[in-house]
Order: sequence, then structure tokens, then C-alpha cells
Amino acid sequence: MSPRRVRIVGGGLTGVLAALQAHRLGCREIDLHERFDDLGGVARSRQAHGLELREGCLYFGPRGDPMRGLLESHGVVFEDFENRFGSVSPAPGGELAITHDFGGPALATRDLTLSPMAGDTLTDRLRAYPAEIGQALTRYCQWHLGTWLDEVHESAAIPLAINRVFPVGPDIAQIATRKRADRLHDELYAIPRQLWGRLDNLTAALPRGGFGAFFTQCRRELERLGVRIHDTSLVSPRQALAERQPGEALVWAANPMPLFKTLDMEAPKLIKKSFATYAFKVRYGGPLPFYVQNFTAQGAVFRIYLYESRGQAVLLAECVREASDADLRRELHRLMSGFGGASLSIGEQVAANVGPRWIYQSTDAMKKLVALRADFARTLGDAFVPGAWEPYSKAEKFAQVNVGLAAAFDAADAPAAVSAA
Repeated sequence: MSPRRVRIVGGGLTGVLAALQAHRLGCREIDLHERFDDLGGVARSRQAHGLELREGCLYFGPRGDPMRGLLESHGVVFEDFENRFGSVSPAPGGELAITHDFGGPALATRDLTLSPMAGDTLTDRLRAYPAEIGQALTRYCQWHLGTWLDEVHESAAIPLAINRVFPVGPDIAQIATRKRADRLHDELYAIPRQLWGRLDNLTAALPRGGFGAFFTQCRRELERLGVRIHDTSLVSPRQALAERQPGEALVWAANPMPLFKTLDMEAPKLIKKSFATYAFKVRYGGPLPFYVQNFTAQGAVFRIYLYESRGQAVLLAECVREASDADLRRELHRLMSGFGGASLSIGEQVAANVGPRWIYQSTDAMKKLVALRADFARTLGDAFVPGAWEPYSKAEKFAQVNVGLAAAFDAADAPAAVSAA
């Protein structure tokens, strides 16, 4: 029996997409609860001096991407662009290794031998590489995270942008042969697309008008579809579970941490990291948008993101720590030197912000989130749809929630509530 009602807790991108998907599957009783006064969550950009400040480089896929397709079917217009990026890595003698069209580290090595991963920590993942690569990645991760790497789950390699490494030194054909023949080599090594002739990831897309306009349009469309949006609605797990009616599917697209206490489970230890971000008006002769990742483990900047907002080129510097204006400008010019840096003119600083991001999963969190899912599956079955809490990728989150919604629509009514401690 399909659910007669879908209640969604969390009005970020995952919650918005869940509401659209639930409507597509045939539900006409949909409630969306958001604790703030607008939709978007962490995906909604801040504003400064009339400019959009985009942290995290959130892009959508090219035409045919399922998430984009769902949004386009509801009137969202995307603008395609040539997906350009690069990276700066440490090189012998203190030089910079500049790599175009590759967002990961390019590190020197004498061989390609990999060891099996002995566990699920970030340390285990780094130890799989040859010593030269593993040591360089360890320095970078300690600089970036400032915590014990054996407490960090290996999936953190994705938000750290080290999920694949370009091994500099061996012949490209040798790397390609190993990638084709062995799953682990394919998972841990990469070849920049211009060196391998691959056509993946050539184009991406952004919503026309920016993310503020995007979520405003999503809100209008949800309201047109009859979705009841409850702003400043902080729904506790205890309340959501106690009020749940037979035939109702509950999608928890918000932070899952409050759920642990409700089920009398120990909350996991999390990896908390604060970053500083600085935004500048700039002039730049290269392509926009464009981003550069810094893997040298030196300075403060780990990513530079250049994009256009309201006709103005903006440079957003994401940093592992706070930095002075003069130091930032020197570092930005140095990191951009291999990417048309001569055409970069950094103007007025328009914003600075320091705040936490919870994007790196601990090994403890991964284990306890699995147990949390299992507890809800045991008590509510398919009527409880977890919000894809573990993955970093928005596309993977979307796919997981869709699977959960499809199961909820195929399932019979689940028990009305669970006992809450």
C-alpha cells in the first residue's frame, strides 16, 4: 500500500528533492518542515554586497543527470558550462606541480604497487599507497583536518579531494593498464582527462540566477504542487515519531544526531572542523567557473573557487585557518600562477567568515549510523526513509533517498510509532 502522506523533516536540497520525488510517485499529502525561515540548508548561499558566496563548489550534472532532470521537469533552468579545474601539489625541491583538468593530488612515485586496505580508516587508505604518496597525503590530511587520521573514516577521502591520486613518474600507458586490470588501482589512481583522452566530466551546470533564486523557485513550485511548507518548524524526533499516523512515510532529511537520543542510543563522536572563507571581487581572464585545489599542505588556502555573480567575478578562498589579507593575496597569486594567474587582479575583500563544517565522517559515526538505520528498519520498516546521511555526493544522496521512497510506496502500512526513551 502506498503511503497516504509523506512528512519530510529538513528543507535542504535533499528534502526539496524528496518532496518533488514523493509527488512524482503519486503522493498528494506532503508536509515539509524546515527549522530556518527559508529552504536550502547548507546548499543555500550567503550574500554579501549583493554577491552570492558559494562555498563547496556545488554543481549539477549535464543533461540526462537524474537529479537535474527532476528539477527541470518542474521548471528549473540550468546553464551548462565547460567544467574546468586544476590542482597544485608538492614537487621535489619545493616547487609546485601544476595539473590541469584534474582536481586531485599529483604526486611523484617510483612504482605503482598498492597494498590491500586493512581497515576502514583514512589511515588504512593512505597506507595502501607507496610510501612516497602515502607520506605526502598524510601531511596534507593532518594540515587540512588537524586530527588523528585513524579516527576518520576512509570515505573522507572524497570531500578531501584525495579519493584518487595521479602518480607522476610511471608511464601513462602503464597506469591505464593497471587501472583496467585491478579494482583497487582503478579506485585509488587517476589519470588527468587530457592525458587519457577520457570525455567524462567535461560539462556541468548551475541553476540560472544562482542558488538563492534556485531555492526561491523550488519553493514556488512546491507550493504550486500543494506541498505544505512549514518554516521555522523545528520538529524533534520524538514529536515526529509520536505524531506519525498509519499510512505515513517519514523522511528524515535533517541532521540525524538527535535521533540517537530518541532511540536511547549513544551518539557518535564526530569530526568537527572549522574553516575560514574570504571573498574578493576580482578580474580574471580565464574560464568561469573554475576551481583549484591546494595539496601542498602549506599556507592557509585549500581551495580557490572563481565564479560570476551578477556580472561580477568573485574569488572565494576556502582556508584551513584564518589568514591576514596580505598573506592571502600573496598565497592566492602563487597558487594561481599556473592557471592564468597573470590575468588575475584581486580587488576588494567583500566578506570573511569562520564556521564549522561537518563533512568528514568518523569511523564511529559510520558504525553507529548503520546501527541507527537498522533500528528504524526493525521498528518502522520502509515507512522510515533515512536522508542518505553518510554519502558526501549530492547525486548519491538523491539516489539513496529515491530508493527509500520507492520502497515506502511499495510497502504496507508500518507500525504507527516506536517507543521513545
